[in-house]
Amino acid sequence: MNITDWNQKPFTSKTFSQPYHPMSYNYIDYMDAWYNMFYLQSYQHSWFIQFSRTCNFQFPVWFQKWWTFFGLLDSIFPPDIQEKFEFYKKRTSSQPFTQPKLLTFCSRLRIPWILTWNIIKKQEQPHPFPLSLSREFNIKWWDKFNHDFVCQQKVLELISARPGSSNSKDSSNSSQGPTQEEFLTLKSKCQASLAAATDLEQYRQELLQTLKQFDDQEENEDNEEIVISDDSYVDPEFILYGGPMGQAR
Repeated sequence: MNITDWNQKPFTSKTFSQPYHPMSYNYIDYMDAWYNMFYLQSYQHSWFIQFSRTCNFQFPVWFQKWWTFFGLLDSIFPPDIQEKFEFYKKRTSSQPFTQPKLLTFCSRLRIPWILTWNIIKKQEQPHPFPLSLSREFNIKWWDKFNHDFVCQQKVLELISARPGSSNSKDSSNSSQGPTQEEFLTLKSKCQASLAAATDLEQYRQELLQTLKQFDDQEENEDNEEIVISDDSYVDPEFILYGGPMGQAR
């Protein structure tokens, strides 16, 4: 959930649907929960993570930071999935991106992974400084994942989607421009206007007006292509510092 989905100021509290103490939480608590929930039961638990079909694929900056801690790495991809990812990166090299391509690739195609972590001793500082305790994260490929979900056709559809769009289906429809019915309606109106002209000057004016209608149509389509960033709303109080402490991965 990004700040626009929250639909209010980040420090405004919401109430839990079930009894809990405390009974309220705000957007900062929600952000922290994405880190804290995966720190539980490290020795007894592993996490299966997969993106929902209904999630907003425009991820805020803080979630992209979360991805660097808990997200998967393409090094665990089987050869056929790795090949599709390399193809995706190559075909989208000239497209502007506001988030990691691996995050877009995995979230849109719903590629899951298994996460676990452990406490290790690590020499963070040179001797004679003592050893430090650090978190070591491990990720694993889910062997039961159906590779057909990352077929060539799916990857091509992802490539053709507008960068930054929240839904690939919506973006493909938007990129098609006006429908055939809309075009024929506009065409008939223009033909009627030109046919009604009684002299050369009036015909010229009607022709200019016709061209203007087509220009206005293209301008409207361009405006629809504009994607507002998730971070477009910035509250003056919403200035965050810090993050999870040093972690090995």
